[in-house]
Amino acid sequence: MNHVAHCLLSFGDEDLLLGNFIGDFVKGSDWRNYPPGVQKGILLHRRIDSFTDQHPVVEQSVARMRPFAGRWTPPFVDILYDHLLILNWEAQTEQSFEAFAQASYQMLMRRADEMPAVLRERLPRMVEGRFLHGYQQREGVEWVLDKFSHRLSTVVDVRALAGHFFGRLTEYQADFDTFFPELAAHAYAFSKSE
Repeated sequence: MNHVAHCLLSFGDEDLLLGNFIGDFVKGSDWRNYPPGVQKGILLHRRIDSFTDQHPVVEQSVARMRPFAGRWTPPFVDILYDHLLILNWEAQTEQSFEAFAQASYQMLMRRADEMPAVLRERLPRMVEGRFLHGYQQREGVEWVLDKFSHRLSTVVDVRALAGHFFGRLTEYQADFDTFFPELAAHAYAFSKSE
């Protein structure tokens, strides 16, 4: 899962949100350098990623898309699942997407000083560009896919990948609709555990 899901699955808790947001940038046991609530958010991020990577329905989505992205398919599916999450927003939460996004931006900006340097530097531009909103429309999703593809060591035809995804949207939506409630329940249980 990508930014939208990680933020939503922080359940409005600012410490969890911070940890969940920085999770990819905190390596190994460095999570222990953060306060307890943020530690839990980092571990929640790892739980979300692990659950997602091992879920058979996600594997089904990955297999369907693999001809377009090869070994890089899982992170592309993560990005595209964020779009499906927004398309299906009302089924996931009673909070409007706009209210969720604004609250997330505000909480992250309040805690920017606690982020790894690379994120501290990027965050103002991300918030100014309303990065969570970018997953709402096809154009924004394609922009995110393109930006991600430039970080890879191999060339991925993002236009073909996006065409495939949007052409078979109902199949991917069915996968997501099966998978995401299970992920949300798993994340919520972890967030409430001691």
